[in-house]
Amino acid sequence: MQRPSEYSRKLNWWLKQCFSYSPTLKNKRSIKSLNGVTKQFSTAQRQCFDQLNHRYSLDDWAQLCNRTEFIENLYLLDLLDQHIGEVSVDEMVDGMGLDIGCRNFSHLPALSAFMPRRWAGVELDAHARYWNGFTRRAYGEWMVKQREECRYIAGSLLDVEGSFCMISWVLPFVSEAPLQRWGLPARFFQPQLLLEKACSLLASGGEMFVVNQGEREAEAQQKLFDAVQVKVETLGKIDSVFSPFKHSRYGWLVSH
Repeated sequence: MQRPSEYSRKLNWWLKQCFSYSPTLKNKRSIKSLNGVTKQFSTAQRQCFDQLNHRYSLDDWAQLCNRTEFIENLYLLDLLDQHIGEVSVDEMVDGMGLDIGCRNFSHLPALSAFMPRRWAGVELDAHARYWNGFTRRAYGEWMVKQREECRYIAGSLLDVEGSFCMISWVLPFVSEAPLQRWGLPARFFQPQLLLEKACSLLASGGEMFVVNQGEREAEAQQKLFDAVQVKVETLGKIDSVFSPFKHSRYGWLVSH
């Protein structure tokens, strides 16, 4: 017998699919003064920002991000820089990148700075709507217009086709409770199937960066990797001076 909360999630999901229309986002609230953000950085943050700004192109981030997104993009870029390292375009495997569970694709600035190639973002709950009436998809489609040949995929990872030289997957649903908190019906809890699909999309010579929250999720993720039997490097606890998060995060690097 299904719990009332499951019925509620199913109903909300059905409504989002039926009323998926969103106005086209023409502009986005961004940072008016980058100096107003960076002057609040600690010494360690300022040093890290200067290093990242020297290695990567962050020139238009203030136009693409609000303050929260700007910090989160610095956080992600710092993690990628720490654990994968700066890679020249000539050394990159051919192909495009994929961000799984991209929400409104707010991480595209960091991803495209780290790997300046085409990127696709896939989001199952793309029709989730913000208080201003716009959907995640509307924001994601605005974001991809800011980068050449990028695309936003509203749908399941299981329906994605292609080969990707780099995959980013931040906070996959490895336990059912977070999925429920995000309001998704239980049928979408498919951790092993989704991991198998993600690994099948990874190009030969490519890498997939996976991030989990907390020790329990990291343990669940390890069991999934064991079940799928992929080549994975355990990064352990990962951190950045830009982390805005209360809980520890753990990283993995899957290679093909």
